[in-house]
Amino acid sequence: MEEISESSSQAKRISKENVRTTLRFIGWLLIVAGLVVLILEFKDIINAQIDYYVHPVQDVPEVKVAEQKEDITSQLKDDQKIVFVDQEFGLFIPKIKANAAVISNVDPYSYNIYMEALEKGIAHAKGTSLPNQSGNVFLFAHSAVNFYDSKKLNVYFYLLSKLEKGDKVYVSYKGVIYKYKVLSTRFVMPSEVKYLGDYMEKDTLTLMSCWPAGTNLKRTIVTAVRD
Repeated sequence: MEEISESSSQAKRISKENVRTTLRFIGWLLIVAGLVVLILEFKDIINAQIDYYVHPVQDVPEVKVAEQKEDITSQLKDDQKIVFVDQEFGLFIPKIKANAAVISNVDPYSYNIYMEALEKGIAHAKGTSLPNQSGNVFLFAHSAVNFYDSKKLNVYFYLLSKLEKGDKVYVSYKGVIYKYKVLSTRFVMPSEVKYLGDYMEKDTLTLMSCWPAGTNLKRTIVTAVRD
């Protein structure tokens, strides 16, 4: 009887140890899976940050209007001499290597409408000025998206918060290139919507994205004035 009891106790100890081992394995597996998801979700942000510091833009290239869509410069190299921008409506920011088409007159209060626009490029807020008009041109885009949406959404504003006073921004519209210089970069609450209107006497360009990248806590607001 004692042998049976001892064997039973040993079997229970082995069983408990197997359970603990299995639980530890599952725990480590979940940690690894979580890390993989984080890396996949923020890999584009990480790559953009690395490229920003390792391969900074040394000289602002010459900016020209592309005659055809396929001529638009899609990827900027370190030694880029000429950048071709969208003829109809485009935005080029040398410092953060952003060059994209702009979708005009997008309702910033309609989620479905602006999400559809952001699959094609950067959105111009409906009701704000166009580049050939006086007032405030308001453009917005993603700073980051999760990895399962990244293939369908064009993300151009990963590094928007890196812009500083004096940095150059180019907007092309109807074959004309308009030059702006950054005046300020600030972080505001989502409720601050005054930047959609004319908040300065000068002709301005306002760029907006979410901050920090990958969250929806605040907004990055970059104000640039026409040069």
